[in-house]
Amino acid sequence: MRDFLGNDLIYHLVIGATIVVVFGLFSRAVRALLQFIGRKIFVKTQTDLDDRILSVLLSHVRPLLIVAGLGIAAREIRKGITPADVTLSQILDYAEAILYVVVVILVLKILLGIIREIIHWHLDKISVEGTSNLKLTLGPLTNKVVNGVIGLVAIIIVLDHFGINIGSLLVSLGVGSLAVALAAQETIANMIAGFVILVDRPFRAGDRIELSTGQIGDVENIGLRSTRLVNFDSNVVVIPNSELIKSRITNYTYPHRSMRVLLRFELAYGTDPEKVRKILLDLAAGHPDILKDPPPQVNVTALSETAIQCTLAARASSFAIQFAAETALRERAYLAFQHESIAVPIPRRIVHMRPEDGPRQ
Repeated sequence: MRDFLGNDLIYHLVIGATIVVVFGLFSRAVRALLQFIGRKIFVKTQTDLDDRILSVLLSHVRPLLIVAGLGIAAREIRKGITPADVTLSQILDYAEAILYVVVVILVLKILLGIIREIIHWHLDKISVEGTSNLKLTLGPLTNKVVNGVIGLVAIIIVLDHFGINIGSLLVSLGVGSLAVALAAQETIANMIAGFVILVDRPFRAGDRIELSTGQIGDVENIGLRSTRLVNFDSNVVVIPNSELIKSRITNYTYPHRSMRVLLRFELAYGTDPEKVRKILLDLAAGHPDILKDPPPQVNVTALSETAIQCTLAARASSFAIQFAAETALRERAYLAFQHESIAVPIPRRIVHMRPEDGPRQ
């Protein structure tokens, strides 16, 4: 064939073009094979992570193989170049350099896409389990961090390939990172604490929590730097995450959203406890926000100097309506006690006056 073409360069050009065509057809075959595997195997799995990874591979496999074929073709064409073909040699040098950069970019894009899909899959899984804003909060940050790391690796690989000393660059990056870390150590501490809170999930957006300082509020938003609570006065309390992660927190919503309703009544001695128990249990059963399971209970919890103390213990369906349920039951109990002539004790004091023994001096 080389004798038929009569020119060594033309021969290698034909071989190079053939290589490009073969790699183009080969890329189609590989993509079709991956799609077949996806339809036959990955569809049957319980997780969709493999489907996501397959989607990343399908979108990049053809360009990667075609660029690889172009690189091999360029090397094949170089075999037919003589020392006199300086211009063509320089063109091939530039082409090979560009193709190398493109291959590095495509490989790192595949790696970046796989890592991103794994992170998003994990965040989706956690979000389904109860942290709906986790992906919206943590997703953009992880994408930026992964993009930055992968981009830095790509730059280092390319510079090293072209013989550029990257030692000074790495030293500069290290010194710059140290300076930034020292200058923003409090912000970084809050961000790390926010990351831990979002992953560990001691509380979620919408939960009612009590801090070690006694503050109680509903979690409005969990950010990377701070967490916002809305207290009972509808004021927003902003708390740095580094303080939250070190303090003791009571979560009134986890593992159940129901809240205990506890009402204490002091009744006069002589009151029938069974009659009071029946009244209070009927009131609790008739309230739509009081749970039937566990069933409400009424117990005599104390005997003081002037009264019998009866306590109604029940559970409201949600912490959001706990106060309203307690208020309604307290008012209905007051009216029921009046209707049934159940007396409420009134404190009395008996004062004894003793006459003086003699006139004052």
